[in-house]
Amino acid sequence: MATEHVHTSKIKIYRDENMVRRAYIEGFHEPAIFGVHTNIKDFYGVEPKEEHPATLDYIIASAAG
Repeated sequence: MATEHVHTSKIKIYRDENMVRRAYIEGFHEPAIFGVHTNIKDFYGVEPKEEHPATLDYIIASAAG
């Protein structure tokens, strides 16, 4: 049984400074901003200018629905 192709996401990711990344996702007007926050910045040994959700935060949120 072959699976049917449903969708291909088109995303461009740009790395800014200090672990901040912008993900431009087709169909969305604003980029998703990824970075580090209080709970993980000590692990990476960085001090961000601004705190942003980490990639893992988006994964958990999408799985939780």
